[in-house]
Amino acid sequence: MPQQRSESTPMESEAVSIKTANPRSVYVHVPFCLQRCGYCDFSILAGRDDLIPRYLESLDLEISRSLEHLIQPPVLDTLFVGGGTPTLLSRSELEKLFSILFKHFRLEPDAEFSVEANPDGLTDERQQVLAQFGVNRISLGVQSFDAEVLKRLDRKHTPENVIEIFEQLSKMIPNISLDLIYGVPGQSFESWQETLHQAIALDPAHISMYALTFEKGTAFWTQRSKGQLIQVEDSLEVRMYQWAIEQLKSRGYSQYEISNFSKPSMESRHNCAYWLGQSYWAYGPGASRFVDGVRSTNHRSSFTWMKRIEAGDSPVDIFDELNTEQRARELIAIGLRYLPGVEKSRIEEQTGHRIEILLGKELVNLKERGWIEETKLCIRLTSEGKLFADAVACEVI
Repeated sequence: MPQQRSESTPMESEAVSIKTANPRSVYVHVPFCLQRCGYCDFSILAGRDDLIPRYLESLDLEISRSLEHLIQPPVLDTLFVGGGTPTLLSRSELEKLFSILFKHFRLEPDAEFSVEANPDGLTDERQQVLAQFGVNRISLGVQSFDAEVLKRLDRKHTPENVIEIFEQLSKMIPNISLDLIYGVPGQSFESWQETLHQAIALDPAHISMYALTFEKGTAFWTQRSKGQLIQVEDSLEVRMYQWAIEQLKSRGYSQYEISNFSKPSMESRHNCAYWLGQSYWAYGPGASRFVDGVRSTNHRSSFTWMKRIEAGDSPVDIFDELNTEQRARELIAIGLRYLPGVEKSRIEEQTGHRIEILLGKELVNLKERGWIEETKLCIRLTSEGKLFADAVACEVI
């Protein structure tokens, strides 16, 4: 669910080694949560608030070392603090987190500064800290307005909590995105309809909706394998998705990515940087960055990440220098999630590869299936292709 070589192309062994300007985007991973939800496979620490001071010291060290070659703090267009649950930090811990970030980075006057938050625990004090430090976009983990679905997802907040927090928060930070999940075991079509109607009624600037996935190693994966959870039928999941697209469109939301919808000019600029293949820095356990053609990912274990930094070692666990063909294919696979499409000229400028030559037979097959359409300027997913975005990406890669 929303899932040939030519002599004229660069040699397969040629790596993307051209130095680029400093990234203009930064992601910071805060791993702390009250508990691990059954569907979550992110790098988190549940119930270990005692480690927050140690995490903050390690984060400060990691950023300092990565930027020690620079004379001035880099200037950013987007800064995204995700998790985990960043707003689990206390007022003083949030203040220290943001002070660390502003010690190392500067934001453009119109920069997008996003923070992920959960409705539960988002106290007045924490909201004030967010506003005080210039956070201008909140991604709120609502997931559902159905109390039974929330319980099944191991969420602690209630639908009433969401409405109360949204009304409070929007007075200080009006750019709020609501994150929703559909295709939850036992969830009816009517339950999903009510959730989306209530989300739209709040009139947020942005709505993200994701089909529930069963990731290996999660509690949900184990429960499904034992028959304790029954995955919803594909046909119901598709119906939920297609109905939501029409509802959001009718209420003034544009679908600019497989799972993301916004009011005019309220797209997530940070996530667009990913989909457009721009460079970005990332910090924290499990964080993945892309700089100068190299993708590197920190160790997922928060303990290993902290120990390595404290010992003066690199926290990087996976280091992948892409050659030009790999980079082009990745740019296309990721970029196809962005519904305006992948510009042919941009791929050629960034990698030296022409899409028509690079994809060759794959592009023909995808067009024959009705999943991809091609214009003189770009390739993009069709309406049907949105249902098979992951399969399209696998074929492109």
